[in-house]
Amino acid sequence: MFATERTEGAIERLDMAKNILREHGNYSWLTENGSFVILNNGIEFASTYFIMLLALFFIGAGRYVSVDYWLAKKYRQ
Repeated sequence: MFATERTEGAIERLDMAKNILREHGNYSWLTENGSFVILNNGIEFASTYFIMLLALFFIGAGRYVSVDYWLAKKYRQ
């Protein structure tokens, strides 16, 4: 399989956390809007948001949503 030791450890910890919550907490209330997830928060989130910011900066928000469209429309009249 493609799982690394870190991923396998996260799965084990998630199972243990779910067992603890089932035993000592109101698990149905805690999970009524979705299940628990363990994320390996690394540079992936930051780099993804940075790339999205660069795309928005260079490509723009679109014709009718961008600020420069509305400024040009206002001052051309």
